[in-house]
Amino acid sequence: MKRIIKFLLMLLCVFVFTSCGSSTNKERQWGSFTAEKTNSFDDVFYAVQTVEEKDDASYIVVDVYKTENDEKIHSFSPARASDFWGICWEESTYNIWIQSADVGVLCYEYQDDYWNLNENAVRPKEIISKYD
Repeated sequence: MKRIIKFLLMLLCVFVFTSCGSSTNKERQWGSFTAEKTNSFDDVFYAVQTVEEKDDASYIVVDVYKTENDEKIHSFSPARASDFWGICWEESTYNIWIQSADVGVLCYEYQDDYWNLNENAVRPKEIISKYD
């Protein structure tokens, strides 16, 4: 009986330590960024990333939609697919941040249903890069 209890305790420890490590690995790999569909802080918009072939190269295309009716309102192509590490929304704005191995972390600033590159934007502390 004691062996069974010891075995179950060891098994529980393995599950606990394994699950803790997986979230740490995800943070190291992506930081605040994701390659999945992601919603703005208030769910007014969502963004989806796809890969588009152009001139014998693959590029990321970010499409932004209104959540209420799934209407696509803007698209932009921030980087080559081979260098790209995802997007994230700024916590209290509609700005979208991208993470790419060749250009770093950049802001696509929201203005009137358009997202335009703002190379001078200062990254908020809550946005964590995989390179931090």
